[in-house]
Amino acid sequence: MIEIKELDLSNSRQKKQFVNFDREIYKNNPYWVAPLRMDINERLNPKKHPFYKQAVIKCFGAFSNGKMVGRIAAIDNFKYNEFHSSKTGFWGFFECIDDQNVANALFEKVEEWHRIIGNKTLQGPVNPSTNYESGLLLDAFDDKPKIMMSYNLPYYQKLIENKGNKLAMEMYAYKFNEADVMTNEKFLRVKDLVKDRFKVSIRNLDIKNIDKEIEIIKKIYNKAWENNWGFVPMSDEEFDLMAKEVKLIVDPGLAPIVENEKGEPIALALALRDINDITHSFNGNLFPFNFIKLLTNKKQIKWIRVLLLGILPEWRGKGIDALMYHHIIKNGLEMGIAHAEASWILATNEGMNKGVKVVNGEIYKRYGIFEKEI
Repeated sequence: MIEIKELDLSNSRQKKQFVNFDREIYKNNPYWVAPLRMDINERLNPKKHPFYKQAVIKCFGAFSNGKMVGRIAAIDNFKYNEFHSSKTGFWGFFECIDDQNVANALFEKVEEWHRIIGNKTLQGPVNPSTNYESGLLLDAFDDKPKIMMSYNLPYYQKLIENKGNKLAMEMYAYKFNEADVMTNEKFLRVKDLVKDRFKVSIRNLDIKNIDKEIEIIKKIYNKAWENNWGFVPMSDEEFDLMAKEVKLIVDPGLAPIVENEKGEPIALALALRDINDITHSFNGNLFPFNFIKLLTNKKQIKWIRVLLLGILPEWRGKGIDALMYHHIIKNGLEMGIAHAEASWILATNEGMNKGVKVVNGEIYKRYGIFEKEI
């Protein structure tokens, strides 16, 4: 018999039980990278994390004979529903043994909770929104996820779809070898034409004036992504917290800002070294000594992930993306980076998909967000 229990995130024992269950699922999997426990504990702290000023989360565990066999979170995102004028509920942080009965019991609890509060549609997985790790990995299970990307076992899709969840949106992760990109004549020609034709300039992120830069990033991010499927604006507090975390690992040369001839920011991109290549062996623990390994081995990383690339609507279709890719790749090569992932990109985002293909990018992983009417 499967028993579903609500787990209290303010209770340290119950929270630890919820957070650490993924270690049980992936203990024999060589590709899973354990999220840093300090990050997940912070993200699952409704009293302190700024996300929960605009949302509510309820965490549930599935138990069989007293042993935990699955977990899931139900998330009510007020800001999303206000922004989209919808009644959409979300689920995330899903981990489960390969047992349809367990998965069904977890999803039924989430559906029941959302129906009670008036939501009509369910979407997931999001952990806890599309501004964080989200989407179910649909293929390429024999490769470690890049920084801030999700990973799951192949049977998860079966468990989710068998409970009536349908694929609502597919997202792509592209890869490219940086040296190959720099021999692409069309790409190099486009980036030169952009500067001359549109009188734009490109510069590195200014770490010394990071507060001012964050304001620029906020403005472009919320404007550039506002029409994207599934988008929800980040609050100032969320932005500030994420900026604080990213600041510790960002390389200014991998975070270009494009300005028009008046010096006004019109586009930005952000790529990060794939620290998962190092943290893979940490089992989620950064302290007491692993943070030293991270700092001392960072320059040995050969992959970066381009996780943000945003252009103000009036500047799209002019090749600004090629300019930013060139900036990142050129600087990445100088840092010893050999490969890059651009992720994730909505399957319906024709402009972005076209831009990545210009730099010889190829889809090598697919992710999905699922939906169900309740």
